[in-house]
Amino acid sequence: MKLIISILIAISCLPVFGQNIELFGGLNTNNFHDYKENEGHYQSSYHSGSGYSFGLAIDSLKVDWMTLRLTLKFDKYSGDLTASDGGLAGSSTTTAEINKSLISLGVFPLNFRIFKRIDLNIGFEISKLISESYKGSSNGWNMGEPNWSYDLQEKYNKYSSSINFGLSTRLAYNLQINESIIISPQYTFYFGLSNEFIEFPEATKSIRHFIGIGIKKKLKST
Repeated sequence: MKLIISILIAISCLPVFGQNIELFGGLNTNNFHDYKENEGHYQSSYHSGSGYSFGLAIDSLKVDWMTLRLTLKFDKYSGDLTASDGGLAGSSTTTAEINKSLISLGVFPLNFRIFKRIDLNIGFEISKLISESYKGSSNGWNMGEPNWSYDLQEKYNKYSSSINFGLSTRLAYNLQINESIIISPQYTFYFGLSNEFIEFPEATKSIRHFIGIGIKKKLKST
């Protein structure tokens, strides 16, 4: 949070060169996944969940030779999982329903205008966990011992990673309302590179799709 606040303060101190400020919001769909399908006895399955996102963006921000788009947004998303691992001496299975809330800072250094109305922005997002809720259980067996089972809420004080990082691509269509106001229907694809959880299954990552609308205002140059 200190890093995000420091960056916002630094941005506010920059001179304005034809920047645009945008408020946006909409719905998202989250898909948890992992890349461990072929590793030993590990198995997993995931069900997508829905949520919402809203935030503030500044684009056409010129810093030296670069033109950036910066975003600060709130994401709430969810998903279900079942994962198991083990071997000849024992195995365990975890099922969970997850709800997460994050605040994210996005930096988009690659920005393109297509056919004068379509914006393509490519960059990355770093997110801080604000809150989480989860419910589920883990059960299993070990050779020579009784079967065991426990509730995730009773076992863990925290389940999700505090910080997440991923790549993000945005596609928006700009509808000019007047000289200073633009309406932008938009789609954003987020591909998570960091692990979503600190407990099993730790290798789980997130892919999110966002569909929403933005209201953009052009700022006068100074």
